[in-house]
Amino acid sequence: MKPKLINGLLIAIGILLWIGLLGYHLMEQVLSIFEDGPASAALVGSTGYRIVLACFFIAHAILLSRIFSNIERLNVLTLLWRLFIIGMAGVSVILIITFANRLLQGLNVYSYFKPVFYCLGLYAATVFFLSAVFLFRRFILYPRTRRKLVLWNLFQGFLALGIGLLFFVRDMVLPVSYGFFILLIIPLAANVRWVSYLNFNQKLRALGLFVLVVLVAVTFLIAGQRLPEQLGVPMMIGLRMEFLAFSAIFTLVYSGFSILVLFFNLPTSSVFELENFEIASFSKINQAIQSNLDFTDIMNTLLDAALMVSGARAGWVELIPEGAAEAEVRIRKRISLEEIGALRQDLSLAGRMLREQRAVLIKNTRKSREGRHQDTRYRSLLAAPILSNNARFGAVVIASELVNAFEEVTIKSISSYAEQAGIAFENARLIKNSIEVERYQEQLKIAKEVQTQLLPGSLPSTQEIEFVSVSENADEVGGDYFDVLQAGPRRYRAAIGDVSGKGTTAAFYMAEIKGIFHALARLNLSVREFMVTANQAISACMQRGFFTTFTYLEIDLEARVLRMMRAGHCPAFYYSHASDTLSLLRDGTLGLGIVRNDSFAAMLPEAQELPCQPGDFLVLYTDGILEARNEQGEEFGYQRMEAVIQRNKAAPAPELAAALIGSVKTFAHSAIQDDYTILIIRFKYNLPPPSPY
Repeated sequence: MKPKLINGLLIAIGILLWIGLLGYHLMEQVLSIFEDGPASAALVGSTGYRIVLACFFIAHAILLSRIFSNIERLNVLTLLWRLFIIGMAGVSVILIITFANRLLQGLNVYSYFKPVFYCLGLYAATVFFLSAVFLFRRFILYPRTRRKLVLWNLFQGFLALGIGLLFFVRDMVLPVSYGFFILLIIPLAANVRWVSYLNFNQKLRALGLFVLVVLVAVTFLIAGQRLPEQLGVPMMIGLRMEFLAFSAIFTLVYSGFSILVLFFNLPTSSVFELENFEIASFSKINQAIQSNLDFTDIMNTLLDAALMVSGARAGWVELIPEGAAEAEVRIRKRISLEEIGALRQDLSLAGRMLREQRAVLIKNTRKSREGRHQDTRYRSLLAAPILSNNARFGAVVIASELVNAFEEVTIKSISSYAEQAGIAFENARLIKNSIEVERYQEQLKIAKEVQTQLLPGSLPSTQEIEFVSVSENADEVGGDYFDVLQAGPRRYRAAIGDVSGKGTTAAFYMAEIKGIFHALARLNLSVREFMVTANQAISACMQRGFFTTFTYLEIDLEARVLRMMRAGHCPAFYYSHASDTLSLLRDGTLGLGIVRNDSFAAMLPEAQELPCQPGDFLVLYTDGILEARNEQGEEFGYQRMEAVIQRNKAAPAPELAAALIGSVKTFAHSAIQDDYTILIIRFKYNLPPPSPY
């Protein structure tokens, strides 16, 4: 059953039992009227009445024990304030009873109200003193130890004895029971360690609340002596209230001890000494963790610190291997791997903790939802995640044989240690990564030197034609490629391409493309045959999922013709000096390496032919130019590029290239995110007429 449902059932049972008590007293009052008194004492002193009264006490004891045992945080002031409110509500009932008793005297129905007043007063006193008992239990068991649990169980045994004494003669075992009870509650009342965790203002307020609680308790005791006599309710022969008497004595003794301790602690600085001790311990552990870059030493230090601060018997540390989903137990103390495996399987503790990224506490493994079937000697578990900047390293888990063994201050301390361990793990990992990065940077440096050698250091430039290039990588190395090869006295073959991806992989494939270009460009292949053969070579050497965009040109200055084919690459800008027009050449096909069979040849169009006249030029580029973005996310695009070319169409090729790069960087605020390359081919004004042969 759900806890709220059980509490509701106990409340209903308690109310029904109270109504039963009231019924006995009303019947007693009726019998005293008609039979002139003697029968009444026999009725209210009967075994049935005593059973109902005993069940009434038991039901409320169980209810209030459940309510106050579910308190998560030991907030002393809040709990004392609640107890005072409960007491003031009871005192208000007593005052109303007293006022109504005087007001109704002389009325014919007055005799029937007296049992109601008596039972209301009994209910108020029972709720207050039992609330005090089980609230103070929370104070006494802070922190929980075996000795305290033994003493508390003995105390509960005396409360049960108080209920049992309902069924005995008045003078039986009374002095002995009270003597043993007082000897028992003195060591219990001395457990006021919670006082050390309060500051001056909190101690002062707690002192005032305890004084008010004592005043409320004294008020109930005075009312308990006077009201029955005023209401004409005699103390029945053999009927005893040791249960309430024990509860009242315990409330007054513990409150008195707390008042004394609070009063004498006001001028001291014990709390600050405790905080300084915790800070010093934390600093010592932190230094031990931070000064070590070995994961095993860090884990040992962390587990030792967690066991020391919690007083737990056993524990372990589990880490998540890099690239794995599940944690592995790396070190353990005083617990077997079989026990750890059973706890991890039944409770899913580490998975839940890492998922929620906070400490997880299981107060009782046998009553928790996940572990209610768990047969283990460990009753309390606390797991704290080892995190750093949301990186999950693992967890430290401690186990105790006691139920609800870990307080909030323990949880905070262990969580702090785990956090520092996470920082230490992060530092160790960063240093390891730093070494790997340095090694990688060295490899990149070598790769950059190799790539620099792969790209042409200089391009042909004669009185007839001029080649100008500008290229830059977003990373140390990139996948942009361009090249120009002179195939004859007045024949040139040029290419520009862009391998998919970035970094060393793209650079590696770019080196292969250079080899393919140089091998095929020296053969007497047409532009179309070159592209078909290049696609076959690239499909064979390039991993699936990678491809390259490519533009290939064949320039014949004898015939003044340029043949070009574009395979998925950016359209080229062609300027005709004779007509003063700038055209965007969009004809083309898919990139090389996308279609890896013979159907690629069927998809290819014939090469595009363009005239080579003096003053004409061709602008080839990669997509890093077009896709450069400004702060608003706008791309540089074709229109802006066309405008720059139009403004600089009369400029020499180097100036045109510089104008394009400058415009792109100004547009993108120097933050070009991709590799970019520009290749400009300009036919000069002193280009001789075409050969008649």
